[in-house]
Amino acid sequence: MLDIESAALEPAATDAGAAPSGGGSIDPAGALGDGESPGALGAGATGGEAPSSDAPSAPAAADTPTAPSAPLAGDQTSTPGAGATATPTAAADAGASPAPSAPPPSPEPPQDPPLDENGLAVALPNDLIDAPVSGEIIFSEEASWEVDGVFRPTFEVHTPTASYWVVKSLGTMVSLQDAYSGRLQWIDFSSGFRPLRNIPALAAPPASVTTVLDRDSQTPTHLRLTSESADGAWRWVWDIYITHVTFTIDRAPVPIGFSYRGVPAGLLGMEDQLVQSDGTTQGARNSFNADVPGPAEWVYFADTAAGRSLFLMQHRDDGLPEAYQVRDNDSAAFSFGGGAITALPLRFSLGLVDSTDHTTVSQRAAYVAGAIH
Repeated sequence: MLDIESAALEPAATDAGAAPSGGGSIDPAGALGDGESPGALGAGATGGEAPSSDAPSAPAAADTPTAPSAPLAGDQTSTPGAGATATPTAAADAGASPAPSAPPPSPEPPQDPPLDENGLAVALPNDLIDAPVSGEIIFSEEASWEVDGVFRPTFEVHTPTASYWVVKSLGTMVSLQDAYSGRLQWIDFSSGFRPLRNIPALAAPPASVTTVLDRDSQTPTHLRLTSESADGAWRWVWDIYITHVTFTIDRAPVPIGFSYRGVPAGLLGMEDQLVQSDGTTQGARNSFNADVPGPAEWVYFADTAAGRSLFLMQHRDDGLPEAYQVRDNDSAAFSFGGGAITALPLRFSLGLVDSTDHTTVSQRAAYVAGAIH
């Protein structure tokens, strides 16, 4: 359940080329429109409902910083030198077998994050180059979400592709809502009466952490949140971009497995598919246990009725099997490494795409894999 005391929010842009229809927009005052939302921008909201908001109006466009333009692709082309001539290829001897063609180069495996002087992963860039999505991030530090009957302070972040709610005392994403027509829910948080739905859904998370905003890293297209337990045994970072979120876990006292537990587009049904990076597809109501192919290991949940997908990525290729099963007959539970990952730091990413086409989702995943090191 969600309550916001004060927020300065403005409309979130949509995916480049995507035109959401009808309701579900955020008005300049920060309130969601007539589309339903589990994380409404108003006092007294409950998870899964969308009351109105009394948030103040967003600042004028002139006050909003803009991201620098990416260089044009044409600026990087080269021109052959003057007077260059082509050398004709000699004809092959009659009857000679052609030389075998060289095999295509194998993709470079993702590198583990470089470390700083404290043994932590070096921070990711504050902005990514040539993002395939346009728009900016708007957020509130004054939201709240109900967990076990208690309203807890929460970060609420809206991007052109998705909206996220991260509870400060848990460092956990309790709501993931796509930014397209209908603003569908992909977590639908619950606790107590069914398997806990959230991200990263650690098997043995710390009881409490402190989550803070890194203001120095904030730009119109990036937001960084850092969570750490009081004893320092746990530490992780959320880097939120307009295309996706990257989760970097620096320290953990036990083996971990970055996990998604939720409901694709609001309901785990027969229309949902689990698709691997190589295109292997199965129904999302069937279990799976195998190592996902690299070099970056990724899968996606495709809701064929809604026409959109959620991709999940581990930025390292390893031999650990991934695990997927349906919990309580209504929750998707996917875990990288089956909860047995010990080599840290390690990065994971997730993002929503307004398509279930494998080529389209693959292009977005390739962009994220190439942008995150």
